Amino acid sequence: LIGKWHLGYPPHFGPLLSGYEEFFGPMSGGVDYFTHRDFRGHHDLFLGDQSHREDGYLTDLISQRAVDYVQRGPQGAPFFLSLHYTAPHWPWETRDDAALAAEIKDDLFHLHGGNIHRYRRMIHHMDEGIGQVVAALRDSGQLDNTLIVFTSDNGGERFSDNWPLVGGKMDLTEGGIRVPWIAHWPAVIQPCGISPQHCMTMDWSATLLHAAGV
Repeated sequence: LIGKWHLGYPPHFGPLLSGYEEFFGPMSGGVDYFTHRDFRGHHDLFLGDQSHREDGYLTDLISQRAVDYVQRGPQGAPFFLSLHYTAPHWPWETRDDAALAAEIKDDLFHLHGGNIHRYRRMIHHMDEGIGQVVAALRDSGQLDNTLIVFTSDNGGERFSDNWPLVGGKMDLTEGGIRVPWIAHWPAVIQPCGISPQHCMTMDWSATLLHAAGV
């Protein structure tokens, strides 16, 4: 698991206690992209179950770790990579906003800042990282037979547009819980197809296990 965990803190909870063999990322829901501190002011970047210090913009650090895993992964054998970006979660910081870290260190919710342009740039940084992971899969000859699932954990908030659905993040309306998903698997899935099938994210677990022959 590379990226956001948000399901409890060590020593009682964590990815390594829930079946993952490796972990890099924050334990909480949202952290500053540069200082890697959570809303309580605590440093929150982990490698395995140990606190980890590493300079850099969090989205880029997550992307690079994912690329590294693909490059050194078990070539020719099934693997599972759960890649959880925090982007575009608040605070509203792009790669160029390191100076904001000092301003918002006591208020990571950043209610006074952000705009649709900064939000778009945060998504763009994430998209670049996903492209790097795809390129690593292609370079290692694994892309055609790798199932990539892209989706979100909830509907958008603040600067996103959930139209024509009503509501957003934290709502039980369709705008809060209904999200798009994209499945990419060249060896199996025909390109440009659209499926009307509704599902829950958890439903994918059986599909992924079956695909890996587990």
